[in-house]
Amino acid sequence: MYAKDKCSVCGNYTYIIAKVTSVPDILYCKNCSDAEIERLEKNFILMKFVCIRCGSTNIVKEDLRVGINEDVINSFNGIVIGVYAVARLACIDCKNVFHVNFLDNGPRTK
Repeated sequence: MYAKDKCSVCGNYTYIIAKVTSVPDILYCKNCSDAEIERLEKNFILMKFVCIRCGSTNIVKEDLRVGINEDVINSFNGIVIGVYAVARLACIDCKNVFHVNFLDNGPRTK
Protein backbone atom coordinates (compact mmCIF):
# COMPACT_ATOMS: atom_id res chain seq x y z
CA MET A 1 0.00 0.00 0.00
CA TYR A 2 1.29 3.44 -0.88
CA ALA A 3 1.21 6.67 1.11
CA LYS A 4 -1.96 8.62 1.81
CA ASP A 5 -2.56 10.92 -1.14
CA LYS A 6 -5.36 12.32 -3.31
CA CYS A 7 -7.10 9.82 -5.59
CA SER A 8 -7.17 11.09 -9.19
CA VAL A 9 -10.62 9.61 -9.80
CA CYS A 10 -12.72 10.41 -6.72
CA GLY A 11 -10.59 13.26 -5.34
CA ASN A 12 -10.54 11.90 -1.79
CA TYR A 13 -7.40 11.90 0.33
CA THR A 14 -6.91 8.23 1.11
CA TYR A 15 -4.41 5.41 0.76
CA ILE A 16 -3.34 4.92 -2.83
CA ILE A 17 -3.02 1.31 -3.96
CA ALA A 18 -2.44 1.80 -7.69
CA LYS A 19 -0.50 4.33 -9.73
CA VAL A 20 -0.40 4.65 -13.50
CA THR A 21 2.60 6.67 -14.56
CA SER A 22 1.65 9.00 -17.34
CA VAL A 23 1.62 12.77 -17.56
CA PRO A 24 0.08 13.49 -15.09
CA ASP A 25 0.30 10.42 -12.85
CA ILE A 26 -3.05 8.76 -12.18
CA LEU A 27 -3.55 7.56 -8.60
CA TYR A 28 -6.25 5.07 -7.59
CA CYS A 29 -7.70 4.37 -4.15
CA LYS A 30 -9.06 0.87 -3.41
CA ASN A 31 -12.64 1.68 -4.47
CA CYS A 32 -11.64 3.42 -7.71
CA SER A 33 -9.15 0.65 -8.51
CA ASP A 34 -11.88 -1.96 -8.09
CA ALA A 35 -14.19 0.10 -10.32
CA GLU A 36 -11.50 0.32 -13.03
CA ILE A 37 -10.94 -3.43 -12.94
CA GLU A 38 -14.69 -4.03 -13.18
CA ARG A 39 -14.97 -1.56 -16.09
CA LEU A 40 -12.16 -3.27 -18.00
CA GLU A 41 -13.68 -6.70 -17.39
CA LYS A 42 -17.11 -5.63 -18.65
CA ASN A 43 -15.66 -3.91 -21.73
CA PHE A 44 -13.36 -6.85 -22.47
CA ILE A 45 -16.33 -9.22 -22.48
CA LEU A 46 -18.05 -6.94 -25.03
CA MET A 47 -15.08 -7.04 -27.43
CA LYS A 48 -15.43 -9.07 -30.62
CA PHE A 49 -12.42 -11.14 -31.64
CA VAL A 50 -11.47 -12.83 -34.90
CA CYS A 51 -9.54 -16.08 -35.11
CA ILE A 52 -5.95 -15.39 -36.10
CA ARG A 53 -5.83 -18.62 -38.11
CA CYS A 54 -9.10 -18.83 -40.08
CA GLY A 55 -10.71 -15.39 -39.60
CA SER A 56 -13.88 -16.76 -37.99
CA THR A 57 -15.76 -14.63 -35.46
CA ASN A 58 -17.06 -17.76 -33.73
CA ILE A 59 -14.76 -17.32 -30.69
CA VAL A 60 -15.14 -18.50 -27.10
CA LYS A 61 -13.44 -16.49 -24.31
CA GLU A 62 -12.09 -18.56 -21.42
CA ASP A 63 -10.00 -18.03 -18.30
CA LEU A 64 -10.42 -14.25 -18.16
CA ARG A 65 -8.13 -12.66 -15.56
CA VAL A 66 -8.30 -8.95 -14.78
CA GLY A 67 -6.16 -7.13 -12.24
CA ILE A 68 -3.44 -4.63 -11.46
CA ASN A 69 -0.13 -5.07 -13.28
CA GLU A 70 2.82 -4.45 -10.98
CA ASP A 71 5.40 -6.35 -13.05
CA VAL A 72 6.56 -3.45 -15.23
CA ILE A 73 9.11 -1.31 -13.39
CA ASN A 74 10.05 2.22 -14.46
CA SER A 75 13.62 3.14 -13.55
CA PHE A 76 12.60 6.77 -12.90
CA ASN A 77 10.35 6.16 -9.89
CA GLY A 78 10.20 2.37 -9.60
CA ILE A 79 6.42 2.18 -10.02
CA VAL A 80 4.38 1.45 -13.12
CA ILE A 81 0.98 -0.02 -12.49
CA GLY A 82 -1.85 -0.51 -14.93
CA VAL A 83 -5.07 -2.45 -15.24
CA TYR A 84 -4.69 -5.60 -17.32
CA ALA A 85 -6.83 -8.32 -18.85
CA VAL A 86 -5.60 -11.71 -20.04
CA ALA A 87 -7.81 -14.30 -21.71
CA ARG A 88 -7.57 -17.55 -23.58
CA LEU A 89 -9.59 -17.59 -26.79
CA ALA A 90 -10.70 -20.65 -28.72
CA CYS A 91 -12.08 -20.77 -32.25
CA ILE A 92 -15.11 -23.03 -32.57
CA ASP A 93 -14.59 -23.52 -36.32
CA CYS A 94 -10.90 -24.48 -36.63
CA LYS A 95 -10.19 -25.37 -32.95
CA ASN A 96 -7.30 -22.89 -32.78
CA VAL A 97 -6.43 -21.63 -29.28
CA PHE A 98 -4.69 -18.30 -28.67
CA HIS A 99 -4.24 -15.74 -25.90
CA VAL A 100 -4.75 -11.98 -25.72
CA ASN A 101 -3.20 -9.56 -23.23
CA PHE A 102 -4.39 -5.99 -22.64
CA LEU A 103 -2.76 -3.36 -20.45
CA ASP A 104 -4.60 -0.10 -19.74
CA ASN A 105 -2.09 2.59 -18.75
CA GLY A 106 -4.60 5.42 -18.49
CA PRO A 107 -5.59 8.20 -20.87
CA ARG A 108 -3.38 9.51 -23.62
CA THR A 109 -1.99 12.90 -22.72
CA LYS A 110 -0.94 14.21 -26.16
